[in-house]
Amino acid sequence: MSSDVKLTQNQSCEMDASILSYIDDLVSVVDKNYRYRAVSKGYETFFGCEHSQIIGKHISEVHGEAVFEAHIKAEIDRTLRGEEHTFRFWRPDSRGELRFLDVKHTCYRGPLTEGPGVAVVVRDVTEIVRAKEATEQKQELLNTIINAIPDLIFAKDHHGVYQVCNKSFEEFLGFSAENIIGKTDYELMSAESAAYINRRDKEVRQSHEAQRYDEWVKYQDGRRRLLDMYKLPLLEKDRPEAGVLGIGRNVTYERKAEQNLLMASLVFDTTPDPCIIFDNKGSIISCNEAAIKRFDQLKSDYQKLDINDLFHCPSVARLDLNALLGDTSSWYGEICSSSENNSLLATVNLVQGQFEQLNKYVLIIRDEETHQEIAENLLHIAYQDSLTNLPNRRLFYSRLESAIIRAERQLSQLAVMYIDLNDFKPVNDQYGHAVGDKVLIEIAGRLQSCFRSTDTLARIGGDEFVALVDIENPEQAKAVAEKVLKSLDPPLVLDDKDQTIISASIGISLFPSDAGSAEELLLKADEAMYRAKRDAGRYCEFSSE
Repeated sequence: MSSDVKLTQNQSCEMDASILSYIDDLVSVVDKNYRYRAVSKGYETFFGCEHSQIIGKHISEVHGEAVFEAHIKAEIDRTLRGEEHTFRFWRPDSRGELRFLDVKHTCYRGPLTEGPGVAVVVRDVTEIVRAKEATEQKQELLNTIINAIPDLIFAKDHHGVYQVCNKSFEEFLGFSAENIIGKTDYELMSAESAAYINRRDKEVRQSHEAQRYDEWVKYQDGRRRLLDMYKLPLLEKDRPEAGVLGIGRNVTYERKAEQNLLMASLVFDTTPDPCIIFDNKGSIISCNEAAIKRFDQLKSDYQKLDINDLFHCPSVARLDLNALLGDTSSWYGEICSSSENNSLLATVNLVQGQFEQLNKYVLIIRDEETHQEIAENLLHIAYQDSLTNLPNRRLFYSRLESAIIRAERQLSQLAVMYIDLNDFKPVNDQYGHAVGDKVLIEIAGRLQSCFRSTDTLARIGGDEFVALVDIENPEQAKAVAEKVLKSLDPPLVLDDKDQTIISASIGISLFPSDAGSAEELLLKADEAMYRAKRDAGRYCEFSSE
């Protein structure tokens, strides 16, 4: 080799070595004999060695025989065979601090080695690895916390596709996360519920505001659940559309329990029977309005009283609810009122709590007088018109059927009169229903005065009345109709300055000449009434012509 070539190689070696002296990463060149031929500035810094202490030295002399055999030799041999590769390992630096090194071996053929060599590029990635580990630990901790929360938690992207969900949400849906993530509500529940939920999600995404509401969900297997949902917008960087973070709670059974408690409270408050609730020691906890009305002692500060302040049993000195019920949960019998000293029928029921001290006793007094009054009121509601207090259609029909049976036995006659008011609707339209109701009450009173106590006048519609009259001949029915029409002649007062006259059209059918059943009599009286209205007559008898 000429001296010029040697000079050129020396210059090239010096140039490569000079370049490496400015590189902060750990870069070195090793020959096939495992000796260093060049190292970078970063290499010297990391291992705390001067350049002169490394160049020409065997790797084992610099890093130790154990490290060389365990981590380095085999990797260099692979590269010398022509295989480029990377690997990582932990290695202490010059200060003894353990660092994680990312190593890349590349085949080297150049002026620094005679024959093949290895270019070693090492990067200290300790901080990156530790940051990643810290992130993973935080993520794992966050996942642990989220999965431990009993509330349902999930996140969807701006397309409504599930991205994240916790264990509670998996259990609620009955699917694993793998079967939820990447899917939409349309794939997990009924189309109706999915459409409703997507409308709610859209409101959150578009308004960029959190919302809370109850959300009924029906799943594809038919299950129906009520969720108390809180939804927040998830804004992504450089994207105007927001995703949705949902936090929910299954309140189906909770709301059902609340409804049951509300219904129980409503029954307790509205039942006509006096009801009193005692604790397991016999002290009064609560009582309903009927009890307060029935027992004067309850009208002030009743929670200071106990059962013995209200009742007593002649057979025992002092009432004890636990002893009264014994091993049963219900008792029925007689007790005496302490204030009136009269016997009362009572029922005591045990409502058991989780612990014995939480037991409650519900005492109900059976008030026969009140029950009779309620039965009469219900009967009145069932058979009376609530506005005019006249019999309604149901009671009229019943009386008509009974009257037909009686008339058949006695060979007597009946008249059914269908009375329809004329021009009543304009009064309602112009003056309102309050004035209209007042007019109807006045008219009902006038009509009632036209009939005997043995007759029946009923209101069967808004401005429609019917009457059942015992007659000896058809002329009597006409006379009653004339009397009814005359009663409507006086003006009716609407307000302080307005009056009106409301007339009527009357249709008459007779038993047994026109019909033999209640239904037919009413129908034919109705037909006669329409004829009277059509012909501008005041009343009209039924005719088959």
